[in-house]
Amino acid sequence: MSNPYETAKDKRTSILGPTLTFKGELIAEEDLLIQGRIEGSIKHTSSLTIGNEGNVKADIKAEHVTVEGKHKGDIRGSKSVAVKESGNVAGNIFSPSVMLWEGATFNGSIDMSGKDQSEQQRPEPAAKYEDAKPKVVIKTAQEVPKKAVGSGKKSASVA
Repeated sequence: MSNPYETAKDKRTSILGPTLTFKGELIAEEDLLIQGRIEGSIKHTSSLTIGNEGNVKADIKAEHVTVEGKHKGDIRGSKSVAVKESGNVAGNIFSPSVMLWEGATFNGSIDMSGKDQSEQQRPEPAAKYEDAKPKVVIKTAQEVPKKAVGSGKKSASVA
């Protein structure tokens, strides 16, 4: 990548420098270059680049995503995702266009179906089960009816 600070002069780009650490939900609309550490989630409507010095642990949702540094989490690119030769991604990628450059490190799965995975069926929220009490019943051998203990047939197991 050319000098990102020069690019920032030409168009509206935010740069999170290498000494910056951010935890939480990051929402942006202009192009964004991350050279620092981010933990949480990123929702973006434009181009997002994780620079060589960037270290991101977050689920990302953006239009275009380019990874040159380290990323751990899922990436949802509505148009494209590129993992460059210096990029290291541990997570799933959901995008209609995915580019993995030679030398890139990737561990996860890729879905290029174009379906928005965030709209698919999600697990029920934990709050729904707050009032439910677990029902675990443990019976001792004396409490189990004799009929249920054995049927008279022998079984073998393979070790």
